[in-house]
Amino acid sequence: MDIKKIPSDKIYDELENVLKFYSFKNSTLLSNFLRYIVTETLDQRQKYIKEYSIAVNALSRPSHFNPHDDAMVRIHAGRLRKLLSEYYSTDGKDNSVIIHVPKGGYVPEFIHNSKIRRIDSFSNNTKTNPVISVFPFKSMALRPDLDAFSQILSEEISAELSRFQDISVIGHFSSEVISKINENILEAANLVGADFIITGHIQIIDNKLQIRINLINSSSGKFVLTKLFTPATIDDGIRIQNEIVKDIVASMGGYYGIIFKEIVKTAPSKIENNSSILKAICSYNEYQLSYSIENYANALSNLNEAVELDPNHAIAWAMLGEMHLASLALGLDNCKKTIEKSSHCVSKALTIDPNCQQAWHALTLLNCFKKDQDNCLAAAEQCIKINPNSSGIASGVGCMLIFAAYFEKGFNLLENAIRMNPSHPWWINIGYCCYYIHKKDYQKSLYWADKMDFSETIWDSILKAVSLSLLNEDAKAKIQLHNLLELQPQTATEIKEILSSFILSDEVVFKMLNSLKRIGLKDEV
Repeated sequence: MDIKKIPSDKIYDELENVLKFYSFKNSTLLSNFLRYIVTETLDQRQKYIKEYSIAVNALSRPSHFNPHDDAMVRIHAGRLRKLLSEYYSTDGKDNSVIIHVPKGGYVPEFIHNSKIRRIDSFSNNTKTNPVISVFPFKSMALRPDLDAFSQILSEEISAELSRFQDISVIGHFSSEVISKINENILEAANLVGADFIITGHIQIIDNKLQIRINLINSSSGKFVLTKLFTPATIDDGIRIQNEIVKDIVASMGGYYGIIFKEIVKTAPSKIENNSSILKAICSYNEYQLSYSIENYANALSNLNEAVELDPNHAIAWAMLGEMHLASLALGLDNCKKTIEKSSHCVSKALTIDPNCQQAWHALTLLNCFKKDQDNCLAAAEQCIKINPNSSGIASGVGCMLIFAAYFEKGFNLLENAIRMNPSHPWWINIGYCCYYIHKKDYQKSLYWADKMDFSETIWDSILKAVSLSLLNEDAKAKIQLHNLLELQPQTATEIKEILSSFILSDEVVFKMLNSLKRIGLKDEV
């Protein structure tokens, strides 16, 4: 855009106004980030504003910083946008100039306030993301090392939670809010508009270190989650901090985390009466956790409605792309144009937000259906890099890598994700079965087939029939084959088409198909 529309001195004045805001005064890192990109733009050096230059010149990273291996700039850019949103919805709402950093880039825009047309989140009156306040952790012992550790721990939890696109995180507070936190945390949460509070403290009892972290529903005061960590010492502070952060973030964040589950459980009316986006995301999540034809149809319908009403929502487009592909894998659709429809949705999502993790998740799956093994792996790696603590996404990506015949990579990723958070999409059982069929461990394949237990999908009967047949338990296998043909009459050719649509290992497809033929699956009806 033409920055000459607003004089440079007015933009510099606005920059100073923004940096006086309490959230920026409490974050030297984000203040340096904003000052750098504004100054470079006013000096007509926009083309040099890249992840590397921001990291080295504004965030004090070393000259060997590699943005492909470190998502630090992208993470802090998300935090910067949230602070700007907070500022222009409170102290700066009447300012004549607005500094705006569009998603997908780092070059700021300078806009006359009177010309704002609902730009991004700060002008959107419908809140879809729950707001989480990470209140400063306290040290109950008079030890400077514990004071420093507790402060860093709360900041790291804030930073890692901010990687999730489905929650908004507040980690810096004015002196007024800090004072209120010390008096009454629920009133403090109300003051900042938080739906949930994360608190923590460190204490020493009987010469043993205890670190307690709590998640509290601010509307009810209910303790949603509490975890106690008891490291022997904090001599290896970074390792302990990383372990605690990984545990807390994986269990709380994402659509499989406790925060989202708590909203669905305690405030269903909030979802139903809120935006079409939140309703669509919740129906997508319900389908992922529990398969039924009704759940699938609701998710598809709500996502179609959501992107029509809000065509700039990357996550909704990505989820819609996945649902189109699901219709092929479920045997509900065999139209060749379905992959094209999915590809359009995923491309749309990545155009809107190149750092949308859900979009990279969808692209990984899309590349399975396109039978593009190399790009499947590349998309998977990029997806995990954006937020490695998003356990639900990671389990899905691990499963997809198994489908793409990256058996060990996929299995290890899947296992690590399940250890972080046992909640996962229902269809990862297919990935586990494929892995164990490849390894010729048919007993474990049957174990995961039995865990599925969703009778409305063909995969329930397929996996059980295949595993039982490979174990030579023919009588039981034939019952499952009968259930399959009752649910959805299929020939061997049709089954093969479904299997090979996204499972890229010819060996696994051959074993599965032959095991079904051996117990009576016919080539023709």
